[in-house]
Amino acid sequence: MGRRSKFSLQQKLIIINEAKTTSTRKVAKKFSVDAHTIRRWQRIFQYQGIDGLKSVHHNRKYSIEFKRQMVVEFERSMNSLEDFALKHGLNSGWQLSKWIIQYNESKLKAYTPRKRDSIMPGRKTTFEERLSIIEELIKHDINYNWAVDKYHVSYQQVYGWYQKYCKSGNDPQSLRDRRGKAKPKEAWTEVDRLKAENRLLKAQLLRKEMEDAYSKKVMEIRNRETNDSSNNKLSKN
Repeated sequence: MGRRSKFSLQQKLIIINEAKTTSTRKVAKKFSVDAHTIRRWQRIFQYQGIDGLKSVHHNRKYSIEFKRQMVVEFERSMNSLEDFALKHGLNSGWQLSKWIIQYNESKLKAYTPRKRDSIMPGRKTTFEERLSIIEELIKHDINYNWAVDKYHVSYQQVYGWYQKYCKSGNDPQSLRDRRGKAKPKEAWTEVDRLKAENRLLKAQLLRKEMEDAYSKKVMEIRNRETNDSSNNKLSKN
């Protein structure tokens, strides 16, 4: 069974249209929805149209060949994980990231090991380390291999931490290790929570600014190439 959205197609369209004329943050507060979700709906509508915003009540099936093709094409592209996934009709970047992990773990057929694949073993980390790793991971466009090389942890660890963080609704406490002697919950003050949320929010905003700047640059280059091509055709005529 697929996930049932608490927002109907009509509600999503209303929210998207309203976000065009006012700040996303205000719209998010008005409709009690995360601002990141609104921006994601906007990108889905841009790449997939109205059909992409419809709630899917059954799991889509993809062939091994299609999954492998998506992984290979993504590694050759300059898009973020989320944008690439949505452009190719997938539900989310998480879906594609799962295929990438399976590809790297030889769980997809026709796998050929590559030098840059990480085989770094896992290690014990503190809550503060995990918080810092996820903060920097967000800034670096959710590049798991970069985080593995930078912090000497395993791919599975980084992926697992980020997945827990997203599934918890971006709650920093999801990064705590519940095994063993964890820090008592009451010791985590409201100020601590706000500081951690602020760090991760700033990282998300920075990534969004970088994505916007990159998209603008790509558009400028494409427009320049189009103009050059048009000028060349005119000169030949």
